[in-house]
Amino acid sequence: MCSDAEARAPMEAASGVMVHPGQDRDLAVEHWLCCASPEPQEARQAWRDEEMPLLRCGILFTAVSLPGYLIHSVAGSTEPAEVDAFLAQALEGGPVIASGGLMRYWALVPPSAVDGWTDPASECLTPGTFLGVPPIHRKTHQPGLSYWSVAMDSPAVLCSTGLVSRLSRMGRTRHRAQLDREGA
Repeated sequence: MCSDAEARAPMEAASGVMVHPGQDRDLAVEHWLCCASPEPQEARQAWRDEEMPLLRCGILFTAVSLPGYLIHSVAGSTEPAEVDAFLAQALEGGPVIASGGLMRYWALVPPSAVDGWTDPASECLTPGTFLGVPPIHRKTHQPGLSYWSVAMDSPAVLCSTGLVSRLSRMGRTRHRAQLDREGA
């Protein structure tokens, strides 16, 4: 049996093997995410217009809001490509949205994550909270624009709540150690 990360890894096309191209996966993800919008057609149009529709947390998914300084501390970098690669590995390919200024990251998790979330360094968005979601195809950093730091590869494939909690705790520990070294 393979891990989730191995299962989502790109595969080579072989004779007689059906491989879904990225556009098909993106369309499936878009359709699934639109189910979290009170106005699915408006959400689709917003993405076509390069805007960020607001999607409701609590039914299909919710998000854990992680401060950028914690993520940068644990990743050991502020370079977007390096942070993105780190998050993809640390969260085993689970989807993450980065704010345009890289000051905040949102890990998409199952809605049940809100039950018992106790990490003081990060916030699990409660049911009914709206989250701005960038266009599905925006998968690389562009200054000032939110993007998918780790793209959602398939509908309903979310981050492990345990991995997100662990990442937040590690970030808090490393950030505290950095502050101690700097004498703050």
